[in-house]
Amino acid sequence: MSANTTGISVYILGIKDKKYLAKTYGKKLGKAGVTGYCVKFKSLKDINIDVMKAAIRYGADLK
Repeated sequence: MSANTTGISVYILGIKDKKYLAKTYGKKLGKAGVTGYCVKFKSLKDINIDVMKAAIRYGADLK
């Protein structure tokens, strides 16, 4: 996780399919940009917290 001048970035590393995050969570997250392993948003109020938790859990379960 990284806070910067444009908002917050959450990095979910270890995902081999660089389209997985966007395909699986992108539309459900809310106002967020989703790349291969990063979710960027301005404020917590802009995103669906439950979907973000699911994405983070998915990344944490990768081995």
